[in-house]
Parts: sequence; structure tokens; C-alpha cells
Amino acid sequence: MKKLVWMFSLLLAMPFAAQSAGGPAIELELAENNLRDQNSLQRGAVLFSNYCMACHSLKYMRYNRIARDIGWSDEEVVAKMAYGMNSVVDDVETRMLPGVGMDVLGTEPPDLSLMARLKGTDYIYTFLRSYYQDEQGKWNNHALEGTSMPNVLEGIERHASSEDYAQAARDISNFLEYAGEPAKMKRMDLGWKVIAFLLVLLLLTYILKKEYWRDIKH
Repeated sequence: MKKLVWMFSLLLAMPFAAQSAGGPAIELELAENNLRDQNSLQRGAVLFSNYCMACHSLKYMRYNRIARDIGWSDEEVVAKMAYGMNSVVDDVETRMLPGVGMDVLGTEPPDLSLMARLKGTDYIYTFLRSYYQDEQGKWNNHALEGTSMPNVLEGIERHASSEDYAQAARDISNFLEYAGEPAKMKRMDLGWKVIAFLLVLLLLTYILKKEYWRDIKH
């Protein structure tokens, strides 16, 4: 028994030890994105194409799937995200040539298809807004110290209002959450229908049970 208690205590302590070893965790800002906001998803898709696809891909997504889900035609998604350089049935691949990332950044930029599911949209939103310049004038990030990724939203941060800058980061986060699970909203909507069906079935089952037992008691 004592051994089980000791093992359980050790398991509880492991996450805190890991956090302590990695240094203090940054407080995440709330992205407050909305997957039902189709305008935000469309803006996020364009921003992702303009600022992220130079290095990153969404290899589990196709252009025509994005168009169907966020309210574009096939022609619109090719024009706004691929600039006519890809077919509508192509996967969303990076524009970076193989090997360039390692030569320029020292690492291969990751595919971002599942990044929102791995890190969460609050982390993505915070990461995009946490860049700072160190004493040597180089870009770094409070959310990931030593990151190889440059501040891709620097132009928006410098020349747009703080509200527009925050909205741009929110739109990208929103789009990446959609990309991580394109059927999420349909699944959630279906879930309520399933719950409603089960409640009705429960009621009918209870009424049927009462009817059966009434005959048995008499």
C-alpha cells in the first residue's frame, strides 16, 4: 500500500518537476477565436498564405477542402491562397525549396496542420505576439526562447493599429485551429443532436419500463 501511495505521489510530482526544469512558463493570452466566424477564417487563410507558407505547410489539407469549409469557390481559394500557382486539388505545401530551411534557419520548419491540436490556439496567438528584440537587435520570442522563426507579423505590428495586429494573430490562430480539425464544428453540432436523441430515447425507455412493470404488478 505504501508503495502504491509513493508511486502515485511521484506521478503527481512529475509535471511540476518538468515545468521547473524548463523554466517558468509564460502566461498565455486568450486567443478568443471563433470557428463559426467565417470572415475570420478567410482572413486567416490569406494571412497564413502571405506570412507563413514561405516556410510552413499544411500537408493534411487540400485547397478545395478549405474552400468548401470557409465559403470560397475553387477559383477563389486558388487565387487568394495559391496565387494561381497550384491546382485546387493540391495539398497546401510550403513554398520553401527543400534544404533551404536548414541552410537559412538552422532547422526544418514544421508542418502546421496539427499545431493547434498540439499546442492550443492560445499558445499560437501568444507566440505570434511575443516577439522582442534582444540586446543585439535580433528577434527572439518570450514564448519560445531561441526560436529560429522570424517575426513574420513585424510589418503589421509596426504599421497597423494594435487592434489590427491582435486581430491578425487571432485570425491565423483561428485558421490553424480549423486546419487541425476541419470537422470540429460539424462534430460538435452532431453531438448535441445525439445527446437530444439519447434523452428522448431515455424517456421512451422509462415510459416503456413503467408500462411493463404495471402489467407485472397486476
